[in-house]
Amino acid sequence: MLHELPIANDIDACFAPKVSAGLPVRSFEAMGEAAGAALDWIRARRADSGLPLLALPNRRDDFTAWKPIVDRYRSLYDDVVVLGIGGSSLGGATLCSLVDGGGVTGPRVHFLDNIDPIGFDARLARLDMGRTGFLAISKSGGTAETLAQTLIVIDRLIERIGSENLGTHITCIAEATDNPLRRIATEHGLFCLEHDPMIGGRYSALSVTGLLPAAIAGVDVEGVRRGAAAVLDSVLSAEKALDDPAIAGAVLNVALARDHGVSQTVLLPYVDRLDRLSFWFRQLWAESLGKEGHGTTPVNALGAVDQHSQMQLYLAGPRDKLFTVICSDPRGRGGRVRAEVAGTAAPDLDYLVGRTMGDLMAAEQRATIDTLVKNGCPTRVIRFNTLNEEVMGGLMMQFIIETIAAAQLLGIDAFDQPAVEESKVLARQFLREAT
Repeated sequence: MLHELPIANDIDACFAPKVSAGLPVRSFEAMGEAAGAALDWIRARRADSGLPLLALPNRRDDFTAWKPIVDRYRSLYDDVVVLGIGGSSLGGATLCSLVDGGGVTGPRVHFLDNIDPIGFDARLARLDMGRTGFLAISKSGGTAETLAQTLIVIDRLIERIGSENLGTHITCIAEATDNPLRRIATEHGLFCLEHDPMIGGRYSALSVTGLLPAAIAGVDVEGVRRGAAAVLDSVLSAEKALDDPAIAGAVLNVALARDHGVSQTVLLPYVDRLDRLSFWFRQLWAESLGKEGHGTTPVNALGAVDQHSQMQLYLAGPRDKLFTVICSDPRGRGGRVRAEVAGTAAPDLDYLVGRTMGDLMAAEQRATIDTLVKNGCPTRVIRFNTLNEEVMGGLMMQFIIETIAAAQLLGIDAFDQPAVEESKVLARQFLREAT
């Protein structure tokens, strides 16, 4: 059953002659056969269960296994800390952004993804350890940063509450293999949920990795999957591959990079709660496609902030960027500028007086898009009325499919990261050699 799409895509301003650095329509259409093959590959993996991540949007059974943990953490703790890095953290952080400032009752969820000892200790010091729960997440169970974080937290908790209560405070998520995180969990009596070994960390946002912390924070995780399912269903049912926004996005990125020197893809949301989405996308795109000399550099930005810090380069710098601007409809929302408060400045602020902050944001969104287009920059626009769980799930699924399709067009594996593994091996070697 098809659902109404939670987001709308407009790619008209990615093409020449509307924008001088755009892709010729004939070049786009010439990739129809390759796009169809990429879509067929995705459809086949959905049909043969070769990519379990594609089954996640329509699953609900796994919620039952998490519910006792969600209920316990929401009832016992003022704060919940996620220990993880990369894909083990970014998906959950993106989803938890939905309730930032939203007034949802429940614990504050924090993501301690770095290992700067000063920052880590400072953030822990601000928490009451007796009223804080922890989620330790590592797909392989062998991520050095997460293991270090977890062992240090266990030590601090034992000092504060004793070893007999650790199992209430810490839950682990890792593959069901013999790995260090699971051995630590067994040693200290911690419950460990299974991370599907067929779902890579950067593709795991719609699994327990992202949805468990989101559910604890008060996010409607069923709504997230519902939005993802709507986008996935639209992809799978597309009559022509190039008509689907995710497949078209992959084609635009690949063709502009190959034939027009577009080496960067800029994600520019005009919603604060989508700032973490841009970081999540950055890892997804970079780690999946940066192989064998392929890939474009993902650049995360935030409107209206980066109008003042990056727009000069975007407009007057090299024409090597594809822009994706993500817009809500904020008109009429927020505080209103009143003439009485502006006082003698009111005559000079006729464009602001009587307007809300949302009106200003809407005008700046439109101005940025129009300015990018007038200056010849290929610009895709993704729109929705109000950010909610279905919109977030739809955005994440679109970018997941777009990334997988781009990898198929490039002839590379979207799911490995050999260069990253090399640095991990070296880090362990250097630690062993340290005296």
